[in-house]
Amino acid sequence: MKSKLVGAVLATWIVLEILCFALVVRAVGLLVAIALAIGASLLGLSDVRRLLDFVRAGLAAKAKGESSAMLDGAMLDGALQALASILLILPGFASDFVGLALKSPSVRQSLARRLRARSGSVDPRIIDLDPREWRREARGSGGKPRRSTAK
Repeated sequence: MKSKLVGAVLATWIVLEILCFALVVRAVGLLVAIALAIGASLLGLSDVRRLLDFVRAGLAAKAKGESSAMLDGAMLDGALQALASILLILPGFASDFVGLALKSPSVRQSLARRLRARSGSVDPRIIDLDPREWRREARGSGGKPRRSTAK
């Protein structure tokens, strides 16, 4: 069942790529369309080396035991950038459009938020407590919170 779904998705993607290429050829001409496709592939290839350096640095920081919550967010952003580069390298204008969209930081952040929400993990800067795990303390003079003597 899943193999049929994968086959259908791939066939749809190929048809979409062919249609997009035909539309671009019709709009700007064959030579310009080929130049645009080559330029997009070169843009994707230029990012691969930078992304590999980023991944190596992230893995080295994780091995040193640095804050894993912030590194996981950076690694997800790096993975989305790598996906954008791969999509730019692939021939076809539909994949180039998605790859260029993923190059935008705001699109990557929005997608990362959705992926975290779907997986159940949250932003590492947010601490979510149950109502019995916290209490509000009255402020003393000078705007500083008073020390609580209760357990």
